[in-house]
Amino acid sequence: MPARRAALSFVAVAAVVWPLAACSGDDEPAPTPTPSEADAAPLEAMLTEYLSDWSDEDLQQRLAEMEQLVASCMNEQGFEYTPVDYSGVELDLGAALELEPGSVEFAEQYGYGITTDPFTSGDAEVADPNEDRVAAMSDAERDAYLTALYGARYADAGATAEGETLEDYDWEQAGCTGRAQHEVMASGIQDEAFSALQADMVQMLADADADPRLAQVSTDWSACMLDAGFDGLEQVGDGEAAISAEVEAARADVYGGTPATADGDDPAAAARRALLGAADGGDPELDAAFDEALADITPREIDMAVADATCRADVGYDDVRRQVDTQYQLAFLAEHADEIQTWLETLSGDSGQD
Repeated sequence: MPARRAALSFVAVAAVVWPLAACSGDDEPAPTPTPSEADAAPLEAMLTEYLSDWSDEDLQQRLAEMEQLVASCMNEQGFEYTPVDYSGVELDLGAALELEPGSVEFAEQYGYGITTDPFTSGDAEVADPNEDRVAAMSDAERDAYLTALYGARYADAGATAEGETLEDYDWEQAGCTGRAQHEVMASGIQDEAFSALQADMVQMLADADADPRLAQVSTDWSACMLDAGFDGLEQVGDGEAAISAEVEAARADVYGGTPATADGDDPAAAARRALLGAADGGDPELDAAFDEALADITPREIDMAVADATCRADVGYDDVRRQVDTQYQLAFLAEHADEIQTWLETLSGDSGQD
């Protein structure tokens, strides 16, 4: 379903900034977290505040702008494309974050948020006015259409490079959809002026993940998960990776291709690519089969995520994790305060915030 894919893609672009948190526009290098943010590490608390300012109206406006740009781009290339109407769907990032990802409450409703959609609410079904047109095309016509819409690299659900991660996404290679997303709201995320800052953030997060203080609580968590009936999980994150690998395998089984779980690939990133890439296979029957496969995975995802969150709480993993993250993020803020302030101001401009 092209409509579902476009919405997921849009939210994914916004969500890219989640691990690349930003600070406020105040002159102080690090504001004091509010009580609701007290349990979060500094960068995470700041980004939560930033995303909460994205109203449903902001997102609806950006989606409408994006659809108009996609239509213009497709028409320029000789294809007919009718903008999708998302007015009946709520895409409120701030509201979604009221349930903290990783908490038991979030897990009970969304699992890890892989086969579920924490960002979308509302009962209205999005009707894609292009679906019948695409389904009636010949294979060659459909390939050309999807290549124009999503780019040669992403038109085929199985055409992801080995070892590619979400951070490797290139809007210039993503057809009219990538071009529209970039023009509407992604300049602050994809601006080369901030590439070094973003790379430093990713490295900081990796350094925090490797901190030796996490080793023992990870071992305790693994033992707890084994007691809960989940074997083969050595460290926090392995549960999410296991579900992600199932999603990627389901995509490959339905649409063809090899699951992108080779050494060096991030299974969670592979699952996100599978959801974004396979949500429009160009064949309604295949799309329905993939949706059915996801629905079959969801109960296992929720069960594992609930056990995961419970075990993290029982062994004190989250407390140690928070201490480690706070130390690394405060040091990062002190070193990059001016750059982060400028970046957040750019992101705020992209979202239409005052």
